Amino acid sequence: MKNNLPLKLVIMIILFILAFVFSMLSGAGDISFVQMLKALFSNADENTLIIINKIRLPRFILAVVAGAGLASSGCIFQGILRNPLADPFTLGISGGSAFGASIAFALGLSAIGWIYIPMCAFIGAIIAIFLVYALNIKKGFDSNSMILSGVVASYIFSAMVMLIFAILSSDKLFSAFMWLMGNLSSFDERLLMPVSIVIIIGILILCLFGNLINVITLGEQKASSLGINTARTVKYIFLLSSLITASAVSCCGVIGFVGLMMPHIMRKIVGNDHRVLIPLSAFAGAIFLPVCDTLSKTLLAPVEMPVGVLTSIVGGLFFIILLLKPGRKFAL
Repeated sequence: MKNNLPLKLVIMIILFILAFVFSMLSGAGDISFVQMLKALFSNADENTLIIINKIRLPRFILAVVAGAGLASSGCIFQGILRNPLADPFTLGISGGSAFGASIAFALGLSAIGWIYIPMCAFIGAIIAIFLVYALNIKKGFDSNSMILSGVVASYIFSAMVMLIFAILSSDKLFSAFMWLMGNLSSFDERLLMPVSIVIIIGILILCLFGNLINVITLGEQKASSLGINTARTVKYIFLLSSLITASAVSCCGVIGFVGLMMPHIMRKIVGNDHRVLIPLSAFAGAIFLPVCDTLSKTLLAPVEMPVGVLTSIVGGLFFIILLLKPGRKFAL
């Protein structure tokens, strides 16, 4: 564990507060800081109350919860698989979710009810999870095998999504394309409570496994000598992390690089101890995604950029910088 952890935690709390204020004050309607405070305590005019409490605050909470879920899951995947490139994308979970949502758009289910797109996206993610699980159940959840299975699953799902896109009508195609790029603007507020409960409880449980993951990163032989059944432990943690990812992706679309980038950044800041790394990676994701979502609303206003586009641009630049840095090695 690196030094000055309390100071770093205080800085992150300050950044979270700034991200909250930035999200509440940014958007189509001009709202002052004082008006924001009044609205939060139900002491503002009706228009301001609607903008803050019905539009911006739920969207901020969703971004916080989804960002925390994706970042913590990415941290777990990298830890249990001992691979710094493991994340919901490389394990095929996001691809399965995209496939499920694409089927729902193709069938016109979005016009029938608000629940069908996230439900089909969640089912698609679960299918991807159990596909990767089934391919590795006899291999003892070997790291390389799981990554390879996830990549193959991603390619298969991507090909099927492209096939669906080829036959979609133009109106359905646009809606599906916006969802696939990651979009928090069209989520239904009724999803917020169940998704938040699943992700928050999941993250809290994952935090309890921090010490176990520290041992697993030392290698299977070392873990076995300490009496840890590596395959069984990895299986349970993988399924829980995947459930968190599926919940996040089902309501906000495919958002890349959060689960890949946040653990890398926090590992550099706080070290490799997963007892600290898991919760702080979640906290970093809870700061990063709301900021990106707010920027996606304002950078090209009045046009709103899908937040997944912005996170991918930032993430791509981040890893290019890492690759160009002399002597940099990707290691846990």
